[in-house]
Amino acid sequence: MGERIVGRLIILLGILFLSSCVLAEVHVISNSENWRDVYSSMLFASLNGDSGDFLASTQHGPVLLNGIPKNNDIVLLNSNDKPFVFNYGSMIEARDYASVEERSYDDFNLELVDELDVNNFIIVDGSYGYSAMAVTPYAVLTDAWVFFADRVNIAEVEAILARKDVNSIVVYGYVDREVNDALVAYNPKVINSGDRFQDNVLIVEEYKKLSDAKQVLLSNGEFIERELMMGAHPILFTGRENVPDGIADYLQRSDIEVGVLIGNELINAATNIRRSAGISVMVKFAQGARSQTAGVSAVEGLDLFYLPTPSLNLEINSVKYNRAAKQVEVTYHSTANVPIYVKGTLTLLGDDGTKKVGDLDSVFIAPSDFKTLIYPDVELTGNDLKAEVYALFGEVKSSLDRELRGSYDMGVINVLDDCEVEITGVKYNKQKNMFIVGIDNVGDVGCYVDVELNDVVVNRVKQTIGGEGSVFVKGGKSGKIELTQRMDDADLIDNPYVNLVAYYGEREESLVGVFRGKFELDVDMFSGTTYLIVVCLILLLLLLIVLWRKKQDNEW
Repeated sequence: MGERIVGRLIILLGILFLSSCVLAEVHVISNSENWRDVYSSMLFASLNGDSGDFLASTQHGPVLLNGIPKNNDIVLLNSNDKPFVFNYGSMIEARDYASVEERSYDDFNLELVDELDVNNFIIVDGSYGYSAMAVTPYAVLTDAWVFFADRVNIAEVEAILARKDVNSIVVYGYVDREVNDALVAYNPKVINSGDRFQDNVLIVEEYKKLSDAKQVLLSNGEFIERELMMGAHPILFTGRENVPDGIADYLQRSDIEVGVLIGNELINAATNIRRSAGISVMVKFAQGARSQTAGVSAVEGLDLFYLPTPSLNLEINSVKYNRAAKQVEVTYHSTANVPIYVKGTLTLLGDDGTKKVGDLDSVFIAPSDFKTLIYPDVELTGNDLKAEVYALFGEVKSSLDRELRGSYDMGVINVLDDCEVEITGVKYNKQKNMFIVGIDNVGDVGCYVDVELNDVVVNRVKQTIGGEGSVFVKGGKSGKIELTQRMDDADLIDNPYVNLVAYYGEREESLVGVFRGKFELDVDMFSGTTYLIVVCLILLLLLLIVLWRKKQDNEW
C-alpha cells in the first residue's frame, strides 16, 4: 500500500515537473518611458512568439512581476535614456525567476529589428500612434516589422533595409515625402486615403484576405494594451464617442460577428456599434488584482500605455438670433491644437414652436479659432429663445467621432453687417513656407477677415489649410493673411489653383460674411526683405565699381 502511494506521488511529481517545463516561456518586459520603445518591444515579443509586458510607471515595477509566473525566462529590454525603473533587473532576479537576461538600447525600433529574421516591413510616421496600432495585427500576421520613419531618420531605415532581403513594404498613413521618395525602389504598397478611419478599414481588409477573422478588437488607437499587440484579431477604431460612418458601413457589409472593446472609456461608441452594425460587443475592462489585499482580491484596471494624441476640444461660444437679418448665428470656439471639422444640428425653441436647422457638410475650424455658422431665413418670435445643439466633430471631414451636446439660451440682437471685402490674389512664398492672401476692404467700415484654403494637395493628400485667427483691415485699406504650410516643388506643381473661402464681419467673433473663389497660385522664390537685400547688394556693387573706375582714372 505504501509503495503504491509512493509510486503515485512520483507520477504526480513527474506530471508537475513536465507541466512546469511546458508552461515555462520567454517573457519580454519593456522598461522605457518612450511609447515607440514600448510598442517595438511588444511587437518584438509577438513576432518571436513570446509573451510581453511593459512598465507604465515607476510604481508599476513590482506590481507587474506579481502577475508573471516564476518559471518564465525574463528578457528585460531597458532604455538607455529613459527607463521607468533603474536597476530593474536586480528586482526581477530577487524574485527567483528561472532566468533574467537584460539588454539595453538607445532606439528599440531601429535596433531590435536586427535580432529578427524578417523580410516584410510596414512604414508609419512616428508622430501618429494610431497608425502603428492599426497595422499591428497585420504586422504579426505577415511577420513584418513596423518602422517609425520620417525625414530625419529615413536614411537609417534605408541602411537597415539594405541589409535585409526585402520581400514587401507597406507604407501606411501619412508619411513625409522624403520617406515615400526613399522607398520608391521597393515598389511599396501605399495605404493613405487622408482619413485615418478609412485607412483602418483598408488594413483590416488586407488582414482578412489572409485570415478570415470573424472577431475584431475595438479601440480608439490611443493606447497600447497587451492583447492589442498580440495580433490574434484585427483592430477597428471606434472613435471616442460617435462611430465614424466609414467604420459603421464596413461592419454592416462585412462578416464580422463579434467585437471586443478594450478598456471602458469607449462604451458609448461600442453601444452605437452594436445598434448600427448589429454585431455582438463584449468589454474587456479589467484584470485580476496582482497585489494581494485582505479578503477577496479585487480586480484592477488594464495595463495601458497612452500614446501622444492631439487635443480635440470644441465649445459653443455663443448662439444668437439676429432679428434684423432673420438669421441664427452659432459661434464655435476650437480649443484643439489641431484643425478640426464640425457638423451641427440645432433645434430652435421659440414662442411659435420648434424649428430645426443644420449643416449639410462639415465645416473646418483652425486650431484655437472661432467660427460663426449662419442659418438664414429663420423666423423666430419671442425673447425667451433657446437652442439645443447636437454637433459632431473630429480630425477628418468624413469621420466625425466626437460629440458636443448642450442647451443654450439664445441672445437676441439686431445687427446689419456692412463689411465688404475682396480677395486680390493668393501666392506662395518658398522662403517663408507660407501662403499669402491679399485682401482689399472696399467698404467704409473696418472688417475682420479669416481665410482657409480647401483641397490643397500636400504630399499627394488633399487637406484644408487655415490660419490662427482673423486679421483686421480698416475701411478702404488693404491687408494680408499668412498661412504657414511647408510645400515642396512637387506640391506646388500639384496646386496650380487654390480654392479659397473667406469669412468676414464687423464683429471679430461673428464673421457672418462668406466669400468663395478659385485663384491661380503665384509662387515667390524670395520674400520682400530678401529682394530688398539683393537690390541693396547690387547697388553697393555698382557703387564699388564706380569708385574703382574713378580710382583707375585718377591713376592715369
